[in-house]
Amino acid sequence: MKKLIITTIAAVVLVGCGEPSDFHKAAGAGNIEAVKQHLAAGADVNAIDRRGWTPLHQADVRKKRSGGWTPLHYAAYGGHKEIAELLIDNNADVSAKDQHRTTPLHYVVAGAHKKAAELLIGKGADVNTKDAAGMTPLDFSIIYNHPEIADLLRKHGGKTGEELK
Repeated sequence: MKKLIITTIAAVVLVGCGEPSDFHKAAGAGNIEAVKQHLAAGADVNAIDRRGWTPLHQADVRKKRSGGWTPLHYAAYGGHKEIAELLIDNNADVSAKDQHRTTPLHYVVAGAHKKAAELLIGKGADVNTKDAAGMTPLDFSIIYNHPEIADLLRKHGGKTGEELK
C-alpha cells in the first residue's frame, strides 16, 4: 500500500511539474512569431509547467506574480521591447511597482536596454519614481554605469534620489 501511495504522489508531482514546453519557452523569450505559430497550431494555452505557469501567463498584463512582478517587469528585465510594447498597448501599467517598489523602468535601466527605456518613457513611465531604497532609475543608470541611459533620463527630467530630497 505504501508503495502505491508513493507512486501515486510521484505521478501527480511529475504531471503537475512538467518542463516548460517550446510554447512556454517562446512566450518567455518574447518570440512573438513563435507564439503566434504555436497558437495557430492549436497549442494548449492552459498547459502548466513546473512553476505552475501557462505559456500565456504574461498575457494577463496587470496580474502580479511572485515578488509583485507584472508581465511588464519580466519583459523589461529581459529587454524585450516588442513584448513590452504589446503589453502596454493592452493596458499594462508602466508604473507598476514590485514588492521593492521597483518599476519596469528601473529594470530596463539596470539591464542597459535603451530602446526599451525610450519606449517606457514615451509611454509615460515616471523617470523620478523611487524604489524602497529611495533609488530612481537615474541612480540605477549611475550605479550600473550606463551613461547613455543616464543622459536619456536627464533629458526627460530624471533626477537622483538625493536630488529629489
